[in-house]
Amino acid sequence: MPDVALLIDWENVYYTLRQHTTGPLPSSLAILQAILKKAAEFGPVRVKLAIFGQEVAMQDETLLMALEFTGIEPIPVAQRMSGRLLKGRSDAVLITRAMKLLYKDRPEIEVWFIVSGDRDLNALCKALKDEDKKVYLVAGDLSLANELRESPHLRDDVFLLEDLIPEARWTRGGLRVDDTQHGKEERRPEEPAAARTRARRGGSGRSGAARVIRTTPPVVPAVVPTAAPESDKEQRRLAVLLLDQLVATHASSMARGDFVRSVVPLSEKEASSVLEERIDAAIEQHHIEAKLEGRMRAKAKQLLSPNFSSPLVAETYFHFVRLLRRINTVTKDTKRVPVVEAVLDPLSRADQPGGIARGRTQRRVLLETLFNIAEERGAIQSESVQRDGREITMCWLVDDHPLVIYARQPAAAIAHLFNFVSTTRARGERADWVNAALFAELLSRVEGDALESNIRSAVERGIMKPEDHGKKAGFIVMRDHPEVRTILGEFGGLNGDTVERVVTATAAASDAEDDESEPAAPAPTATATAPVTNGTAAVPRKRTRRGSRGGRRRGGRGRNKTTPAGTGTEAAD
Repeated sequence: MPDVALLIDWENVYYTLRQHTTGPLPSSLAILQAILKKAAEFGPVRVKLAIFGQEVAMQDETLLMALEFTGIEPIPVAQRMSGRLLKGRSDAVLITRAMKLLYKDRPEIEVWFIVSGDRDLNALCKALKDEDKKVYLVAGDLSLANELRESPHLRDDVFLLEDLIPEARWTRGGLRVDDTQHGKEERRPEEPAAARTRARRGGSGRSGAARVIRTTPPVVPAVVPTAAPESDKEQRRLAVLLLDQLVATHASSMARGDFVRSVVPLSEKEASSVLEERIDAAIEQHHIEAKLEGRMRAKAKQLLSPNFSSPLVAETYFHFVRLLRRINTVTKDTKRVPVVEAVLDPLSRADQPGGIARGRTQRRVLLETLFNIAEERGAIQSESVQRDGREITMCWLVDDHPLVIYARQPAAAIAHLFNFVSTTRARGERADWVNAALFAELLSRVEGDALESNIRSAVERGIMKPEDHGKKAGFIVMRDHPEVRTILGEFGGLNGDTVERVVTATAAASDAEDDESEPAAPAPTATATAPVTNGTAAVPRKRTRRGSRGGRRRGGRGRNKTTPAGTGTEAAD
């Protein structure tokens, strides 16, 4: 029997299983054994390689043990360079190793098993077929590129992971991990054009043939996560997405339907369903609060707001603000700074009390994830430059971005520090007290030389006050302070000038509506009756009337009552 070479892109296998199955995943050992068993049917497997990224290895702790047990050579690949995630690294390493084996080390191998479905392997398959080799592919049904699926001359056969691993709960209508189907037609070349049209109601047409409807596999925009809905990484991304929308609209909550439409376009129905799954998981895990007002019962009318008492949300927002404020501090003297050396490395060195990200390695991964999210949302800009013969990623903030404006608020870092510490405290401990040493440990690299003045200014403004616990100096937070409430949910208080313009526009629209329905009453002045919040006059409550059935109406049909004088007037509320 001919010799066989087995090359596995484990990253492709892992994410295919994560995205197209439900329930618990099969063990890495069971997956590798199933693939190895299929390859051994064609001859003795002389070469066994598995290429995987570092992030996948961190998520799957049993991978290295499974590779050692099956005798497969592990080839780890660095997925990040200068803090940036690099795509396609595993494919490049797989192709390079295959070319070296084909033309130099093992040209006598006749059968090649490639475990991947990416379209980048087209050239590799063609090179193998040009040398009269047998080429077999192993991939998921929904992750196999059309170029490989529809070109028999590039491979001899395809074995689906769905058939090799039947114990996994496969979802045939899942989402793709890559863009192999983006922009492709839903019909195959051999199908007639009429197959794309739907049969008319009442019959199958003159030809009598049944019409075939094929749908294009959904493609999810980059802003929508595609991993497990309940995973910490996806919930952190969702928390930042919600914070971005609320800060941009200066609202404490947002209707669920409006939030979904603001993140993904209406045309991407599959992407909307993916985001809905994340929201459901966040509500179930108490990372997001969902409320309904009045008689509203529609799911799209749920008012979403982040749950700042959730440890995951508190930790995410705290480190997200630290990240943006660190970049803001170090870019005061220069326009842009190196991501790794000036931002990620200094922030990851600080020890934090408790939290979900334990240890320096996990904190570094969390900071890199938050940096990528901020870059996706447009709060951070970056570019790669050549310096001393190596490539360095430089970054800077976008000044007018809502998240940047939010992080630059004077009380942002302090308020989130108190909130983060309070979520890590055990029951019975003082939740509103923070040791003074934590300010130096967690905020010194963020605020720089301005930390002492910021602490002193926060005490003077009444945000917090000094209080010692035994021999330990510390501070307690005033959660009723307007600045603290603004940072921790009441986003309407951000940037008084913006709020004032919104209030003026709202009042003008209300006056115009009153002019059409009834004479307007004199507007109260801010100094006389209107309450003042953060130096801005609040909008006077509009006068309303009850409708004929008792419900609140604006400009609706009121019930006329006869006064003792005999004149018919509308009864005031």
